[in-house]
Amino acid sequence: GAKAGDLTLQACDYPTEKGDVAADCGTLVVPETRADPGSRLIALPVTRIRATSEASGPPVFFLTGGPGVSNMDFDIADRFATDRDFVMVGYRGVDGSQRLDCPEVDSAIKRASDVLDDESFRAYAEAYRSCADRLTDQGVDVASYGMVQQVDDLEAARVALGYDRINLLSESAGTRAAMIYSWRYPESIQRSAMVGVNPPGAFLWD
Repeated sequence: GAKAGDLTLQACDYPTEKGDVAADCGTLVVPETRADPGSRLIALPVTRIRATSEASGPPVFFLTGGPGVSNMDFDIADRFATDRDFVMVGYRGVDGSQRLDCPEVDSAIKRASDVLDDESFRAYAEAYRSCADRLTDQGVDVASYGMVQQVDDLEAARVALGYDRINLLSESAGTRAAMIYSWRYPESIQRSAMVGVNPPGAFLWD
């Protein structure tokens, strides 16, 4: 009976650097492919640490880096929940009911003698193709697991939680998602703080 936009929360404890803090944990239901009215549904985890003071401002939504890293692990979350709620929404394909695990790529990495040579690059490419083909054969719409869809999930969580405007706290690759969020939903954001900004175009390494 679940439908897109459904959010279920219950009381839980969330581990932080100062010990467990009271929170709400649950699941947000979203369509895998929003452009398809008949799309199957997937479930994403949601954790909200409630503000510890009564005079709370717009909540902070967290966007971790990676990509490919869970958005549900942030042991200093309590630092941001003194005067506002702090919210973590799982990344599709990483957290929740549908994970895009690629053991083919792990295997290619382990076999590589030089991760930067042409042979390794070809092996990586073939491994990613093989993984994508396998997931597609299993009924996964691989094209629906990008940053745009991730941002739409965050907006769905904002609506489901009943927040008017939110603050974004992002780091590294998460700053890309924050920027896309600001393009798609400018009226939903009060402030956006980016740490280790990594803009679209290329990953730059010193």
